[in-house]
Amino acid sequence: MAHQTIDDTSLAESLFEVFRDHGYEGTTISQLSEATGLKKSSLYHRFPAGKDDMAKAVVLYVSKQLHENVIEPLLNINESPEVRFSNMILALKKFYANGEKNCLLNVLNLGEQKSEINALLNKGYNMWLDALAKLAEATGMNHQEAVARSKRFLIVIEGALVVQRLTNNAQTFPQSMEYEQMEFFKQKTG
Repeated sequence: MAHQTIDDTSLAESLFEVFRDHGYEGTTISQLSEATGLKKSSLYHRFPAGKDDMAKAVVLYVSKQLHENVIEPLLNINESPEVRFSNMILALKKFYANGEKNCLLNVLNLGEQKSEINALLNKGYNMWLDALAKLAEATGMNHQEAVARSKRFLIVIEGALVVQRLTNNAQTFPQSMEYEQMEFFKQKTG
């Protein structure tokens, strides 16, 4: 019998798509086994705590992707803030397949709370929030306004993903991102 193998990145990507589609509670070991091509025993060998360990591996994988494709480019001082923001929007459109893919923050927070997983998700969220706030401050916004705009932007992303899924309107996420691109740097009046 042939030994089943899969590299760590491919494994994390496969696990990610299942959790992304079904959430933590809705994901079964059978689905994870089918998606990865690994037998259940092989999955438990690599992830002794089962689904919890797999979800942690997925969060770490997504955190790495977020850091490489969103946070680092946001902090790249060799580009203008507007270019950095625009590059982030492009990366988000790709990552969320123009709003067709669920956000891990949303689907892993459904059902039973896992404190270690939530702590990892919270860390990634805060890193993204901090990078956005630094970007906004680079345009002359004061710290308070930069943080407020950054929080609102992250809420818009989550809301647009949920509303697009709810209404089945494929334009919700892309239109929200276009609007945010025009509005994020506008100075407050009054």
